[in-house]
Amino acid sequence: MPKPEWVSTDWKKAFFAAERELSPRLESMVRTDAFLDALAVANGLSRFVARTASRVGNGLVEAVGLPSSRQVRRLQRSVDALDRGTA
Repeated sequence: MPKPEWVSTDWKKAFFAAERELSPRLESMVRTDAFLDALAVANGLSRFVARTASRVGNGLVEAVGLPSSRQVRRLQRSVDALDRGTA
């Protein structure tokens, strides 16, 4: 029984053989509406989790009495506005 083309000791040959085998199937799957819908949902969830974590982190830092990134950003905007006013 001959061994498959992707079984090789040369990693480049193995990679390109596997890519030739998998690419058409993956490309057809990625172009479906279901995949794009799942990608949109995953992106939305990721953004939601990141914003929530940021808010919780800022709240904890502020509760301890340290300046949060939100407060530093507001202060930087105020300083920038003052610089623009005096320039």
